[in-house]
Amino acid sequence: PKWRRLVANQCFVRKFDVNSLLFNTRRVISITEVVLSIMDPSQRLNTEFLKLFSVKSTVSSVLLGGFCVAADRALRWKGISDHVLLRGLTDNLGHGLVGLWSWGIVSGARTRQDVLNMLLCGLLASLVDVDHFIAARSLNLKDALSLPARPPFHATSLLLATAFTLWVLLQMMNWEALHILPWICTVAWLSHHIRDGTRRGLWFPPIGSTPPIPYWVYIGLIILLPNVVILCLHSGTIIAKARDANLPSISNV
Repeated sequence: PKWRRLVANQCFVRKFDVNSLLFNTRRVISITEVVLSIMDPSQRLNTEFLKLFSVKSTVSSVLLGGFCVAADRALRWKGISDHVLLRGLTDNLGHGLVGLWSWGIVSGARTRQDVLNMLLCGLLASLVDVDHFIAARSLNLKDALSLPARPPFHATSLLLATAFTLWVLLQMMNWEALHILPWICTVAWLSHHIRDGTRRGLWFPPIGSTPPIPYWVYIGLIILLPNVVILCLHSGTIIAKARDANLPSISNV
């Protein structure tokens, strides 16, 4: 019957289209591999680095900058700025959310462990302000906010040295399960310090402090921070891959 012939023809056409699509896909992959194989090593390295930054991470970074602007404006609202406790809580919540969001960009938030690391980063970013109460030796918020000098956890050089020392110890003990912890600390603490740096700059004892960070420079640094950490985390692997790709195979020696 005619309808059977029509169905058979349609099935053949669809099968042909699928096979054609698969063939063309394999061809594109083969061409890409050939191009990468003849590509200059420096160009190949640049290509590998560009793969680290997806559209998702780029958009998330820009949105993070927008969130910082919104959070800063919220602190100037009369209903928040006139209440010391509410202003302190809002500011600290902002630090925590920026830390959480920043690590989300670094990790991609793909797994349950990534989400837990995001929460840890946010918590560490918020806990920096605990030193106000430690330095004031009081739980009174007014005492904590009226200190004559900066409290210790706001020393950028101290916290970076702590993160570096932690990284060295973990490398020496070969604790791969915790290898990401120093980077979480770095993102959490630096994001907090950069946000605070618009008022009094970054503090590097015993050298001194930088001038206050211009507002849009601060927004740019917050956007760049997670992306720089992505580069630091993956640069070793990418450079090793590029180096291995340039080595002659045993059959060619």
